[in-house]
Amino acid sequence: MERLPIQQSVPLDEDIDLLRLRIADLEKQVEVQAEDIKSARAEALRYRRYFDFAQIGMTVTSPETGWVEFNQRLCEQLGYSPEEMTATNWVALTHPEDVSLDMDLFNQLIRGEIQRYSLDKRFVRKDGSTMYGNILIQGVYRPDGSFDHLFGFLHDITERWEGEKERLALKQEIIEAQKRALRELSTPLIPVAKHVLVMPLVGTIDNVRAQAVLEALLDGVTRYQARMTILDITGVQVMDNEVTNAIIQAARAVNLLGAQAILTGIQPGIAKTLVDLQADLSTVMTLSTVREGISYALGRLKR
Repeated sequence: MERLPIQQSVPLDEDIDLLRLRIADLEKQVEVQAEDIKSARAEALRYRRYFDFAQIGMTVTSPETGWVEFNQRLCEQLGYSPEEMTATNWVALTHPEDVSLDMDLFNQLIRGEIQRYSLDKRFVRKDGSTMYGNILIQGVYRPDGSFDHLFGFLHDITERWEGEKERLALKQEIIEAQKRALRELSTPLIPVAKHVLVMPLVGTIDNVRAQAVLEALLDGVTRYQARMTILDITGVQVMDNEVTNAIIQAARAVNLLGAQAILTGIQPGIAKTLVDLQADLSTVMTLSTVREGISYALGRLKR
């Protein structure tokens, strides 16, 4: 006689409870995932709003220097439409003289040697004008450390840069004006009478000042049509051989322009230097004081 298999009873209520618990657990997981998705969407929306409406240029760039993404502000800064921007890259928009330094830093970032860098550089706008910008570049890396992409931020500092250029230009103008004033003070040229000039020198004379004396004398002779030029060195106590020779050459140069050079106020130390140099003063009148020099010059003009 065939035996029938024995059927074991399954506690149905217990299975149902386990199934309910499983469903409840899955529902909680779904809720958590839905909340995560909601948070991720909100975060993505905040990022998108920040990216799209930022007051600075922003971009995501590939290792090949091409745009992955850029915002409207970047287009406005550089004068391109989004379609035109897509057809180019940041290297092509960089001023040629600034590409090399930027590329060096970019390559270091790709290699992982640096994670970020900041740089002031020039961009060329669509209309050909130059935009001065400060860029901040941040690398983004994969879990294995390899480079993935970068974020770029561009501040337009053209106004500040132009202001700095104007400030430096003004500063240079002031420096040049001060130099001219110092030259005039160090080489004063006084027209004491028609066709008579006096240049009184005081203090130390170096090679630079000696050259300025020469230039001022020659310019004065031409400008005032001088026939008598008095170089008074009463206030100069010491001159080295080179400077003394330069002063003598200045007096001779005056003679070449058709005026007579008169050297007054030679001090003992300078007289010794002239002797040591065996200076040729045959074409230069030497007198003790500037008063004697002026009297001599006026007397010569009356003849």
